Amino acid sequence: MQMFVYLTMIPEWKARFEPHSFDFRPGRSSFDVAHYIGGNFVPKKGKRPHLGQVLDADISACFDNINHNALLRKLRYELQIGLIKWWLKAGSISKIGFSSINKGTPQDGPISPLLANIALDGMERIFGI
Repeated sequence: MQMFVYLTMIPEWKARFEPHSFDFRPGRSSFDVAHYIGGNFVPKKGKRPHLGQVLDADISACFDNINHNALLRKLRYELQIGLIKWWLKAGSISKIGFSSINKGTPQDGPISPLLANIALDGMERIFGI
């Protein structure tokens, strides 16, 4: 079910994401960053090297600390919001029993990277990159 929702969300978010966001995005990688900034790589055909800045952020416990309400406010469609809210509140089971969660996203589901990118969308505008 997560993959189904992911596939329905990708077209919208691919169009909405900031143009220079590369991580956890289908068809993008660190090599695309190298092509973008020029580096030691040959730029992709038709693309000019960018001699600007790159924000490489390793956000500590990113998946564990995403605010559910802030993430859900960025979503538009009720069905997606309802399912994602349900997944975010699902909690986990371990040797010590069930534990509920109030923040963070599931890390092993197919939708997890997309939810992280949605939560982090806007950093480019904040940092003026």
